[in-house]
Amino acid sequence: MTVRRRALALGAAGLALLAASLTSTAQAANLPQATERTCTGGAPPSGMRLSWSDEFAGRALDRSRWNTVMDFPGRAGGHYHNTSYGSYAVDENVVLAGGTLRLVTDNKPVVGTDPAGTYQYTEGFISSHDKFSQTYGYWEICAKFPAGKGLWPAFWLIPQDRSWPPEIDVAEWFGSIESMHSGLASGTWPDVRWDSHWATGLAPTTGWHRYGVVWTADRITFTVDGVPTSTITGDQVPDKPMYVVLNSGTWANADRGGPPDATTPFPNSFDVDYVRVYSSR
Repeated sequence: MTVRRRALALGAAGLALLAASLTSTAQAANLPQATERTCTGGAPPSGMRLSWSDEFAGRALDRSRWNTVMDFPGRAGGHYHNTSYGSYAVDENVVLAGGTLRLVTDNKPVVGTDPAGTYQYTEGFISSHDKFSQTYGYWEICAKFPAGKGLWPAFWLIPQDRSWPPEIDVAEWFGSIESMHSGLASGTWPDVRWDSHWATGLAPTTGWHRYGVVWTADRITFTVDGVPTSTITGDQVPDKPMYVVLNSGTWANADRGGPPDATTPFPNSFDVDYVRVYSSR
C-alpha cells in the first residue's frame, strides 16, 4: 500500500501519526546508529520512590511531559538560549527511535523567527516546565554524549517560578575540551556564584552512563553510575521546585576550546535512554 493510500485510509488522526513517524524515521536514518544501551544496576537512594519518568518508548515525544520551547530568564527567544550558543532549537531535531531520545545537532543553517535571525546550527531541546517540577529528590538519566569540537549537550534543572539563579547542571558536556561539568549557580543576578566540578576524558562519548544528582535541603551530590563525584553544601542549595531540561547544541564563544570546525561530525546526537525522578515523599 502506498503512503498516499495508507494516509487516506487512516484519516486525519492517522495521517498526523504517520507523518510524525515518517519524519522521525527519516531524521534517525541520517544519524549514526545508536549503540546498545548498557545502563544497569541503578537504584534510587534508600527511602525514595519514583515520582516522574519518561522511558521514551513511543514513536513521538510525549507532549504531556515535555515542551520544546524555552521559557526561562536570559533566553533570547523561545528557540534560542543566548549568545553563548551557536544553535537554534527546532522540533525536527527531537527524535525518538528504538526506545531512545535522540537530541540532534546539525550544521544546516536555519532562518529562525523566535528570535528572528539566521543560525548556523540547529539543536534538539525539551523541558518539563509547567508539566513537572519538584523540590529535592534524586534525578537521573541514562545517556551517551556525542564527541566533537564545539558540541555542548546538557542535562540541567532550573526553577519553575522563572527565577535565575539557581541552576543545577547535572551533566554538561563541552566537546572542545572533552570535559564534563556539574555544578550549581546560586546568588542573585549579576552576582552569581558558581560551585563547579570538572571531569576530563572521553568516557561520556564512548559508552552509556547514569548521570544523577541527589538534592536535599542542605546538600547536592552529583553521581556517575551511582558513584558520588562531588558535593555542595551550604545556604546556596536551592529550596524551590525545579524542572528538567535536556538539550543538544553548540558552543559559540572562543573560550573553552571554541565552536565547531571542519572536524566536528554532523549530524550528531545526545542520546538518552530514560529520565527518572524520585522523591522521599
